[in-house]
Amino acid sequence: MSTTHGMAAYLPYLLSAPLLPLAVLAVTVLTLSTLAAADTTVQERQEQRQKEENGEAVALTKLHAIGFGVVASIGLLAMWMWSNVLIYMSLITFGLGSFVSIQQCMPSIMARLGLGKGHYWHHNAVAGLLVLSWFWYRNSSHSWIFQDILGGFTITLMLRVLKAPSMSSPTLLLLTAFVYDVFFVFVTPYLTKSGESIMEAAATGAAMTVNETIPMLFRIPSTSGGEAMLGFGDVVLPGILVTFLKECDARLEEDQTLIGLTSSVISSASLVSTYPTKKSWWRRQRWSYHLTAILGYAVGLEVTFVAMMWSNKGQPALLYLVPCTLLPVVLLASRRHELSLLWHGWGELESETILQEVDINDEDEHGHEGEKRDQAPKTDSREISI
Repeated sequence: MSTTHGMAAYLPYLLSAPLLPLAVLAVTVLTLSTLAAADTTVQERQEQRQKEENGEAVALTKLHAIGFGVVASIGLLAMWMWSNVLIYMSLITFGLGSFVSIQQCMPSIMARLGLGKGHYWHHNAVAGLLVLSWFWYRNSSHSWIFQDILGGFTITLMLRVLKAPSMSSPTLLLLTAFVYDVFFVFVTPYLTKSGESIMEAAATGAAMTVNETIPMLFRIPSTSGGEAMLGFGDVVLPGILVTFLKECDARLEEDQTLIGLTSSVISSASLVSTYPTKKSWWRRQRWSYHLTAILGYAVGLEVTFVAMMWSNKGQPALLYLVPCTLLPVVLLASRRHELSLLWHGWGELESETILQEVDINDEDEHGHEGEKRDQAPKTDSREISI
């Protein structure tokens, strides 16, 4: 009963500002950015492969996943030690990255609004206006509005560029980030003289003496003072997995459609009379991995907030987001016997299909050559004698 009463005591805080708006913002950005970044058609997948060959996109590998921990650790330590200098580099980087992100996302946004893709100067005007507004008001009380908008565009572009060919690489990335987050929040207070965590000091700007704030955060102000914050990495890293799962849903739906068409052709050819059974809407729909991961992410975010209020300390969000996002997907895929397919991806199957097609073509060519040799008129050596 005490646990139940304790959880009930946190409920009003979870359903009010700033925690509820922050949760809604994070889940909305995760949903929209992964839908925009996912390649769900054959044409989009071909364009993505072309981008990877041209160096415009990156296919995430296990080496990238492991390397993330090293690079992120170095970057965080540098930000903690030389924050007064690096803060300006982060502001410039965030501003330029946001400009490019808006510029790249505007054509699809305008097309969805029925305005066409627009002109190049339209995209530049919107991007420039938003970035300049953020930069001008970055130290004001309402700077969080522009920062959160720019953050959504930045995350969308990052998910378009960083693509996972299988479930194994984003899973390893999340596990690496899990260890990284836990170490720099819970372990580093025992290693610093001040007893504060390096992650919290770098994120809140506690080590800075200049009047600036870290821009790579979602921020929602509280009416009683202070802010609730969530790093962009807490959305981007799970977002790589969630984007891949959306692409998996599209592929599996294509496979099911193909199987359904094949079955209908076979049944009609064999003249088997079938009586279609009437199924309810929810039985006809396949529960998606994409939605499963998003719901798990939302639960993990709420668990993070509860842990933060219970401990009265900042929490490593990935400590709760990673298991809550990953485990439901693994359990669902295991139940459907699709975990191996998701884990290895479609890349190996496509390469095997290509090799089989090449072998079949070679066999056909050799077969035609053999038929030509068999059909060629045979001459008897005795008829050629002079």
